[in-house]
Amino acid sequence: MNSVVDRLEYLQAEFAAVLGEAFACEEIADLPDDEVMRLLDVTGGVQRTIDAAQVEATAQVRERSEGLRAERLTSTYGCSTPADLLAMVLRIDRSRARRLVKAAGCGARTRGITDGAFLPARFEQLRLALNEGAIGIDGFLAATGPLENSRGRIAHETRVEADRQLAAFARGDHGEADAEAGARVAPAPTPDELAQLSHVLVAYLDPDGAEPSDGAASHERGLWMGAVRHGRVPLRGELLPEVAAQLNRLLDSLLNPRVGPVATPDGVHFVDSADAQGEESLAPIDDRTRPQKMHDTFATILMAAARGGELPDLGGAAPTLLVTVSASDYAVGSGWAHVDGADAPVPMRVAAQVGCAGGIQRVLFDDRGRIVGLGISARIFNSLQRRAIIARDGGCIVPGCTIPATWCEIHHVEDHARGGPTHTDNGVALCWHHHRTLHLSAWQVRMRHGTPEIRGPGWWDRERRWRPTGRRAPLRSSRAARYG
Repeated sequence: MNSVVDRLEYLQAEFAAVLGEAFACEEIADLPDDEVMRLLDVTGGVQRTIDAAQVEATAQVRERSEGLRAERLTSTYGCSTPADLLAMVLRIDRSRARRLVKAAGCGARTRGITDGAFLPARFEQLRLALNEGAIGIDGFLAATGPLENSRGRIAHETRVEADRQLAAFARGDHGEADAEAGARVAPAPTPDELAQLSHVLVAYLDPDGAEPSDGAASHERGLWMGAVRHGRVPLRGELLPEVAAQLNRLLDSLLNPRVGPVATPDGVHFVDSADAQGEESLAPIDDRTRPQKMHDTFATILMAAARGGELPDLGGAAPTLLVTVSASDYAVGSGWAHVDGADAPVPMRVAAQVGCAGGIQRVLFDDRGRIVGLGISARIFNSLQRRAIIARDGGCIVPGCTIPATWCEIHHVEDHARGGPTHTDNGVALCWHHHRTLHLSAWQVRMRHGTPEIRGPGWWDRERRWRPTGRRAPLRSSRAARYG
C-alpha cells in the first residue's frame, strides 16, 4: 500500500463499510437534528476533497489527450474527448464531465522548460483552495467563470490579485481580525457568493466589458440539448438575430390563424358549455398553451425539413429517424420503443406515428444477434400520392387547425399493420400534433368513397355525425343537401 491510489482504495473500503453499517441499522434515520447537519458537513468536505482529486486527475487526462491521435489517452480507452472518457470512467453525465474538464483547464499547470518544475496555474490560489477542500468544483468554477469571460482584457497582475482575493474569501478570510490567532472569522461562502464577488472584481477591472462586434456574436452562438429528464429533453441556446428572425417567421406562419373565415362542415354548430352534455363539453378546440404550440410547430418544421430532400445525406441516405421495436410489441401495440439518438425509451404510439408517416424496414436477428434477414414494406406515401392528398385536403383536416398541407404528415386512416393500404383512398393530411394525439382525442377520421370524413366531440357537433372535410367539403355538403 504505497501509492496514493492504493491508500485511497483502502479509505474507500473503510468509508463504504461505515456507511453500509449505518444504512443496515437505519442509524441515519434516528440521528438528531444537529447530527444530521454534522453528517452533511462531513460528507460535503469529503465531496470537496474528491472534487479536487478529480480535477487534478482530469488535468492529466487533458494533457495526455493532446498530440497525435494514436498516442492520446482518450484514444487508448476508445473515447474521442476527455469528457467522454470521464463520463465513462466516473459514471457521470456529460454535463458534469464537461465541468470537470473546464475546471481542469483553469487549474492546469505546465512544467518549466529549464528545470521541469511546475509553473503556477492560471488561478493558482483558487486551485490551492480547491485542493485544501475550502471549495468544491462548483465554487471553483463560480469564482473563475467571470474572470475567464474577461480573459484578454485584464492584465496578468490584476488577475493574479483577483485570484488571491477570491481564494482568501473562499477560505473564510474576509479581512477581519479575530482574537484567536488562526481562527476563521467568517463562514465559508457559497458558490453564488463567490460568483457575486468575482463579478464585482470584473466590474472594476474590466468596466467597459467586451466590445460588441459581429465576430463576437457569431462566436457565442450555439444550441444545446440536455439529457432526457421526466420524458423531456431541455433545449437552450443563443441564436443570431437573422436566424431567430427566420425561425420566428416560420413559427408565425404556422401559429397564426388563417386569413378569413375557416370553412366548417355543414350542420356543425358550437354550443354553450352549459347546454352541452357530458364531460366533453369542458374541452376547448385546442387547449395547448402557446409554448406547447411552439414546440409542436417546431416539430412540424423539423419533420418537413427531413422529408424535403434538400438536406445532406447521413450515412449514405436522407436523414431518417430510426425507431426500434420488437415485432411482438409492435403487433399488439404495447410496450416501449427506442429512438436512435434518444437516451430514454418512448411509448409504442410514437413508433406507430413514425411508421405511419415513414417506412418500416424489418431486420431479423438470430439468438446471437446476427442479421439473418432484411426486408422493407412499401407503407410510405410516395411524392405523387402525397401531392394528390394535399390537393384534396388542403391542410390538416381537423377543423380549426391552421397548419397548411405542405407541412402536414400523411396518416393511414386504416392502420397499415391491420392491413390498411398505402393508397390515396386511405391517406389524410394531419399536422404533427393531431397526428400524434388523434388516438387520444375525441376526433375520429374515416374514408368514404375515397374522401375523408371526420366526427368531432359533442361540444363541436352535438349530433356527432360524420362530416365531410377538406377542400371538397362544401361541395359535398351541398350535394348531400340537394339529393337528400
